[in-house]
Amino acid sequence: MTLRKALMAVLLAVMVAPWSASYAAKYDVLELPAVASELAPKSLIFAVRQFGGRYFAVGHRGHILFSDDGGDSWTQAEVPVRSSLLDIHFPTPELGWAVGHEGVILHSADGGKTWVKQYDGVRYGVEGLAYYQALVEANPDNELYPFLVEEMDFAIQQGADKPLFKVRFHSATSGHAMGAYGMILRTEDGGKNWLHVLEHMENDSFYHIFDFAQLPGERRFFLAGEAGLFMVGDANAQTGTLIETVPWEGSFFTSAAAADDAIIMGGLRGRMFRTTDAGQTWTVVEKPTTSSMVDSTRLANGNLVFVGMAGEILMSTDDGNSFALVPLSIGGPIYTVAEGPEGTLLVAGPSGIHKLALPQ
Repeated sequence: MTLRKALMAVLLAVMVAPWSASYAAKYDVLELPAVASELAPKSLIFAVRQFGGRYFAVGHRGHILFSDDGGDSWTQAEVPVRSSLLDIHFPTPELGWAVGHEGVILHSADGGKTWVKQYDGVRYGVEGLAYYQALVEANPDNELYPFLVEEMDFAIQQGADKPLFKVRFHSATSGHAMGAYGMILRTEDGGKNWLHVLEHMENDSFYHIFDFAQLPGERRFFLAGEAGLFMVGDANAQTGTLIETVPWEGSFFTSAAAADDAIIMGGLRGRMFRTTDAGQTWTVVEKPTTSSMVDSTRLANGNLVFVGMAGEILMSTDDGNSFALVPLSIGGPIYTVAEGPEGTLLVAGPSGIHKLALPQ
């Protein structure tokens, strides 16, 4: 438990910079809309992503921004909450989802201009308790279900305090949201219902789930996270199977798939590993010494880019076998990276969004 608390403290300090206790006590962030601000593009941003020709950025106090000119200018979306938002995904040009603190899940049906709340951390505990109590009654000999009832009881006592770190959709209707203390939810109806699946996940220690990446094959993916957590998931079977071969017990914050389908994972203390067989074997990635790796992307030309909490930018031109430093800086931490237009990167962190030209 001491290790879990220490790692969670690192994560919150590095990746999610939670709002202050005084702010949380004074306002119900789940009931108040995000405030429009001209300074939003220069404020704390946790994720920048591209879907089609539109870029999105999500960040502090419910900020969702979109850009149709490659990141030169940004428009703030209408958002019904002030929860800090950590990830966003659009499986189609119109349909999108965003997740973040307080277990919030937001949905847009107009390409990200306006959003509605589909789910939050209060529902997580209440609906989870009812679900697992029903399973206990139907399966009195099962030893897992009472354990999950206790977990939902604890979630209710804690309130809507746990963040969802990632959201990914396999289609316009099927997706997963995942986050702290093993939180994972799935939907098969575009978020009208978000369902608990903890009983199908081999994560008995409730380690935090920090990242998601697609694996070769229909609706197969992996989840990476705290204490070397690595699970191969199957959306069709609704299961997550723990892989025991990860050569390190530190947290993994980000992952990327190379052009040859290898998976590269980066995490605490700058450690990076590569697997070509879905986690059965691993190799240590050759790279310079850096801070913790917190985000990554694969460029259109196949090169991989990873960024560190201290502002480092690394690039691989050999499918993630090795990385070299890119001589670019924003003068502070970087939390997220996306490929920009015409040889540029969009990076962001506490100082907002920056557009950087890659060296030729």
